[in-house]
Amino acid sequence: MPVPVKWLAPESLHNYEFSVWSDVWSYGVTLWEIFTLGEPPWQEYSDVSTLKAALLRGERLLKPQFATQQM
Repeated sequence: MPVPVKWLAPESLHNYEFSVWSDVWSYGVTLWEIFTLGEPPWQEYSDVSTLKAALLRGERLLKPQFATQQM
C-alpha cells in the first residue's frame, strides 16, 4: 500500500509512530502546499532515505512566500 511519505512526520517515518502530533505535521505540510500555490513539498529529495535523513538532521520546509509572519 502506497504511503504519502512527504506528508509524514519524522517520528512516523523513523519509528512508525502516529499520533495527534503527526496529524498536525501532515496538516502543516498541506497548508504549506496551499500557501505555495501547489508546490510539491520536499521536491529536492527524490527518495525516502534522503528525505528521512534530512528530517532527522532537523531540516524543515521554508516559510512560503504567501504566508505572513503572523501565521
